[in-house]
Amino acid sequence: MAALAYVLLPVSGLVAFLRGRSARVRLHGLQAVLLGALWPACLYLGSAITPGVTQAVFAVGALVWVAVMGAAAFGVDLWLPGVGGPIARSAGLR
Repeated sequence: MAALAYVLLPVSGLVAFLRGRSARVRLHGLQAVLLGALWPACLYLGSAITPGVTQAVFAVGALVWVAVMGAAAFGVDLWLPGVGGPIARSAGLR
């Protein structure tokens, strides 16, 4: 269930957070919401600079998205840097 939070960012993350029964699912739901909000914002900011920056932001965002979704599918909890602790506390994991 945790990996499904990343399928349709950030909508599926919000559903996972609100309907998740375990703290792990809620954690991944919050991360999906955050990733689904930050990635487009960074793409927008990158487009104001150059097309190359936009492409780099897209590639890095796609890599992060696939990594966290794949890790969650295999039972490993990857946390986004800098926000893992607060998200874990909000989800009730810590």
